[in-house]
Amino acid sequence: MKRIGIIDIGSNSIRLVVFDGPKRSPLYLYNEKVFFRLGMQSFGKNAFDTATTKAVSRIIKRYVTICRNMEINKIIMFGTSALREASNSNVLVEVIRKKTNIGVDVISGEKEAFYAAQGILLGFPNANGIICDLGGNSVEFANICKRVVTACNSTLLGPLALNKLENKIENIDGYMRKQLLGAVNANTTKDKPFFLIGGSWRAIAKIHMQRTKYPLKIIQGYKVNCKNIKKTLKFIQDSSFITKYDQINISVERLDLLPQSARLLEIIIDELQIKTLTFSSFGVREGFIYHNLSEAEKKKDPLLEAAKFFEKKETRFPNMSKHTFKWISPLYENLPRKTKRVILAATKLHDIAWIAHPDYKTEMCLELVTRSNISGLSHKERVFLAMILLFRHKAKPEKVFNSKLFKIVSKKKRKIALVIGKGLRLASTFFGEKSLFDKIDFRLKANEVELCFQSKIDFINGEVVERRIQELNKALKLCVTVDTKKRLFK
Repeated sequence: MKRIGIIDIGSNSIRLVVFDGPKRSPLYLYNEKVFFRLGMQSFGKNAFDTATTKAVSRIIKRYVTICRNMEINKIIMFGTSALREASNSNVLVEVIRKKTNIGVDVISGEKEAFYAAQGILLGFPNANGIICDLGGNSVEFANICKRVVTACNSTLLGPLALNKLENKIENIDGYMRKQLLGAVNANTTKDKPFFLIGGSWRAIAKIHMQRTKYPLKIIQGYKVNCKNIKKTLKFIQDSSFITKYDQINISVERLDLLPQSARLLEIIIDELQIKTLTFSSFGVREGFIYHNLSEAEKKKDPLLEAAKFFEKKETRFPNMSKHTFKWISPLYENLPRKTKRVILAATKLHDIAWIAHPDYKTEMCLELVTRSNISGLSHKERVFLAMILLFRHKAKPEKVFNSKLFKIVSKKKRKIALVIGKGLRLASTFFGEKSLFDKIDFRLKANEVELCFQSKIDFINGEVVERRIQELNKALKLCVTVDTKKRLFK
């Protein structure tokens, strides 16, 4: 991807994100946010005052300067609910244009919902269900089915808007229900996957993670049962919540908005009969990226595209993965396609920590997989991938298997990770600019591996190779039951 800068002028904040890396799985090169509650001024069709126009244009000018200094290929600037609502947003747009020579696209609520859904498709390529994007002033809804986005709607139920209305409307809950059901057809949402986008939703997810001691601290793909999150929503609505909840990295500006956001989520769950929630870090900004991809790019696997990118950028011999994946195929040939996909990604990533000190290679692998914004992964798949990379190095099975983080995946998957990791560890002893794998026969008999070397290269066998064969055979004996028709992991 050629670098793209996206400036999002929202109701609660103004943000710049610079994207780089693979098109189908872009990386955040730069990310900066300023809390600026434009929505507090514009709600009710009010005008921005002169001081606000000057302050916002100054922030935007800084962002544009950063982009140009980074030699950004394209700058996209858009405004959402606050600019839609303000009676004089055209004045702000014109001031920004004169100062930066870039136009601001003030997108409609329906368009915002559409781009939010496109953002979900960037991160979850097979997503089907309802999206809900919570901003400062508005909430957007859309339906995704087979990569087609429909039923795009917007309503003013954001926490800033609700704070403005709370003292003016006697039955605020009734108002919220009425507005919600005017924007979403409850008959079409029951039991469907429900994706949550927006800073306030992410903050709620963080609090729920901490309260439940969830071991993986990444929002993208975090999935919860609605029954399990209701206690957290009640906790956030408690009158003393803001004063006593200072032990998590959430800004005061965001904490202020959470009680109203939590109540809205309760009503959404009840009225739309939602069973599970999936939180997303991707939204409207990422939707602009996805929308501008070719159809061929959209069909690519974001996980594998990211793995290819890191393989080319960070590994010593980036052409080895295709040979390695084929060579170790006896270890995974009877596994499901979804599992093979993660194994292929691991094959591309398993040499990325080569530059690190041996004592820190496992930490480096763990950080990359569990903290980065690589998309196209569920949390279970993310942990499974991390385990393979740990076992590729010197991680001890008993230590990994007993860790709370790795218990996110099943015992079966943990054992598969051990076998594949040890297989990759063995394969790495034959790396170089040219492939030797077609001259080394990888044979799997019962639950033991044998290597057969062509006579011209039999000297490449040695003590390290033999030791790693023994490690793999030990893993196979621990993890595999041999069947006459197929190999099964216990």
